[in-house]
Amino acid sequence: MKRILVVYIGMAVLITISTVALYLAVRPLNIEAIELHYLPENRLRVRINTVTNKTASVRVKYWKEGSKDTLWSDKYDNQSDYRVILYNLLPQQRYLYQVIAQRGDEVDQSKVYPLETKSIYHTTPYFTLDTLVDSIRSEMQSRYFLTQILTEPGAAVILNGWGEMVWYESFSKAVKVSSWTADRTVLCIIGPENVPSSGGDEIVEVNLKGEYVRHLTVGQGDMDKLVHHEVRKDADGNIYTITFDYKICDLTPVGGGAADTVKADGIVVFDPNGKKIWEWSVLDHMDLLTYPAVLKDKDDLVHANALFDDGNGCFLMSFRDLNQVWKIEKKTGNVVWKFGQEGDFSMRDDDLFFAQHYAHINRKGELMILDNGIKKKQSRALSFQLDEFNRRYRRLLEIPYPTAFFSSVKGNSALVGESWVLSCLTDPRVFVLSDYNGNLLWKVSVGGDPYRIEEVPSLNQTP
Repeated sequence: MKRILVVYIGMAVLITISTVALYLAVRPLNIEAIELHYLPENRLRVRINTVTNKTASVRVKYWKEGSKDTLWSDKYDNQSDYRVILYNLLPQQRYLYQVIAQRGDEVDQSKVYPLETKSIYHTTPYFTLDTLVDSIRSEMQSRYFLTQILTEPGAAVILNGWGEMVWYESFSKAVKVSSWTADRTVLCIIGPENVPSSGGDEIVEVNLKGEYVRHLTVGQGDMDKLVHHEVRKDADGNIYTITFDYKICDLTPVGGGAADTVKADGIVVFDPNGKKIWEWSVLDHMDLLTYPAVLKDKDDLVHANALFDDGNGCFLMSFRDLNQVWKIEKKTGNVVWKFGQEGDFSMRDDDLFFAQHYAHINRKGELMILDNGIKKKQSRALSFQLDEFNRRYRRLLEIPYPTAFFSSVKGNSALVGESWVLSCLTDPRVFVLSDYNGNLLWKVSVGGDPYRIEEVPSLNQTP
């Protein structure tokens, strides 16, 4: 009898479990709770806490009150308790938002709720739109740009085409340089202001929700040197950057000491886990005894200020004090060529550049730089088509900026869209957009020292 009772009880339990499981499976998807949270640490991000009655994918669509332009959050998959972060918001604006949950063919939509963003703290950097010509006004509505503030506290900042801040990430230290990645993250070198040469002791990768994706610190793991001027990702997700390097040398033949320290630059590559996988030093590729200014410049020899992976097994490295760009083969570490003053290409005087920054290959396959132009006190955006085999070149682009825009240090120039050039000019503290003829289309004044500006091609998510 007991055995029969146990069997009946077991069957009843199984039936109950099956019934509950069937109910849970067939009950309609429902958004059960929504809570809005303002984040005091960042006035341009808000969090929407959402609960659904079963696992689903959730997104939030939101829009400025009175606007037809809809923004979308990231998608949050296979959860029932969500913390959705909204970004790309303007300060002191009213927005409306709606939560949408989906599980297969089932969809549930919440009511439409209001939210109101707060003012940005006065310590955050500010920007002023000075010029925007009518011919590009509508197109600039969908353009976004990444820049940084070099002073402490620092910030990585994204502006829209109207010069309005729509995203930022603050740090207690200065943000020395930043770059946008294909993973929709921002990669930064951060460090105290007293680290020279746009240098820092940390590399931080942060996503648009404010979450740290990677964080490398000098003295921890494989990061054993300060880094400066450049940090980017290659196609494999590795992080590459410029390092400070040094070598103890006998400089007595040129009037120095028997054990002088010569400080210069190197390259390091970290894999996605932060392990060092490649390293290079300019000091292994120079004859220091024949370098004419070795004694004068031994604390900062040649001054590297840009690094670019060309995607074909080589780096391009810019050396400010040499007025040259070098091509370096990764496999061997060999210097393939030097382009610029006293380099491997015979150059016309008008094409020489001085104290250049941001050497890179643009989307047309041209070598592009900002020529800071310290010799003539005029900065220019330049691009060149190189015939590497025959060591010949053609200058394809030259935009000479007005003398009021001269920048002796920092800055960059890059192509944007089909026919625009975007430049950061640090000394006058301006960002400018011009056509290929140099006509000014857009100008933003900066309330702090910027190092660089670059386009963010994909800030908005799609439905």
